[in-house]
Amino acid sequence: MLLSDLITECDDDIDKLSSVLKLLDATVKYIHSKGYFIIDFDPKKIILVAKNPNLANFGKIIAPVDYDPRGDININIYQMAKIGLFSFNHIQADGNMNQAHFNFIVENLKNFNQNGNIPSEIYEYYEDLFINGNINYLNDYLDNRKKEEAGRQSGVRKSLVTEAGRALSSTGIQLNSDNNNAYVNILFIPSILTLLYLIGLFIYVFILN
Repeated sequence: MLLSDLITECDDDIDKLSSVLKLLDATVKYIHSKGYFIIDFDPKKIILVAKNPNLANFGKIIAPVDYDPRGDININIYQMAKIGLFSFNHIQADGNMNQAHFNFIVENLKNFNQNGNIPSEIYEYYEDLFINGNINYLNDYLDNRKKEEAGRQSGVRKSLVTEAGRALSSTGIQLNSDNNNAYVNILFIPSILTLLYLIGLFIYVFILN
């Protein structure tokens, strides 16, 4: 199905549009992996399929990346980002990208998300791309973000476990590998206190009286 038609069908469905942009990203990455790049980024000429993209679907709009591989790939990534930014704002975009387009986006990036109409993780990708100059595929950026978040959560859990262990140690309670020993250590102090109370009660009742 044509990219232009898919974008039109999304209308105000942000999640659906996000899925279309991720599919576009995966398709373009596939094209790059085969040694080609898109020379005409017109959404009315780009065909997307959910599974198994085929170079034959792109006809005359692709060319080998022999001359400037990194530059050709980078320009496609910026073109995809431009289409995404414009689509989230219901603006038709042809995918052309030159220095003037790039400067306009950099200077007005926040204006594209004034109403929070772009999912936060995707908008942060656009910031990283246009402001920080970190050129990456959208799906790769999102995958790395998930891994980093999982790593942070794992670190927090380890920290909490460590702090809990320190707190228990400060009370004099030892957690041994043997569960029975752990229970004995925890119950030992209350048992001694109970025994002392009974001895005191015995002395009071039978000796002092």
